[in-house]
Amino acid sequence: MIFKYDIDLFRKKLRIRSLTIVILFFIFVIYNSIQIPSDERIRFFLIFTPVLAVFFLFLFKNYKKQLDLLSGGRVEVEGGMLKQYDSNGNCATLRVRDIEKIFIDKYRGYDRVIFETKEKIHPLINISDKDKLVKLIESQTKVKSEVDLVDNRLFNLKSLIYLSPGILVFILSYIQQIRISYPIFTPEFAGLAFNLNLIIYLLYLPDKESYSLNNFTLKRRLVFISLVIFFFQIYYQLDKAGIFR
Repeated sequence: MIFKYDIDLFRKKLRIRSLTIVILFFIFVIYNSIQIPSDERIRFFLIFTPVLAVFFLFLFKNYKKQLDLLSGGRVEVEGGMLKQYDSNGNCATLRVRDIEKIFIDKYRGYDRVIFETKEKIHPLINISDKDKLVKLIESQTKVKSEVDLVDNRLFNLKSLIYLSPGILVFILSYIQQIRISYPIFTPEFAGLAFNLNLIIYLLYLPDKESYSLNNFTLKRRLVFISLVIFFFQIYYQLDKAGIFR
């Protein structure tokens, strides 16, 4: 029996996610550059542009790679074997009788099925007819599946709560009376506070195991870019205070 990937859903989600990331980062970079005096902006872009270029290169290559892998891939169950083919015809096999646990969960907004044996863990993401596949494997192994529907998307409605300290500082920095009473609430300080809040949010955000060879996840890329901006913000504040003069 052959099972295909839900390519249309995957392409739609991947485009939305990639476009959202690009827009958010351009807004973030533009905002931070505005807070820097004009004579410092060239140095800011000289430092940040190569990093941003590498990030977008990874994003594009990852986008293309995932579409290529799924568009030509499929999963087959026959002769007591579960076979997963990629677009190049490579096949990963798993003996159905060796499966000891079956997990169903959400990963990055997609349905995922995880088959666990004594030797390895085999994940299948975004299968078009997931329920039919699970029932087939359950009938052959007599193993009941376990369900975990906790989603691990990086940003959702709860993100506003966790990022509220940085958002609050940002709002306060543009209230004239607050800025007069508390001079620390400057746009530069707001950008630094929000970026630090974002880094802490990303670092402590629970992340499910991907069970893939590529562990350089989107979360780690975002942390890396945010840290680069954060260190530049610190450098600028120290330089402004005359530490490097």
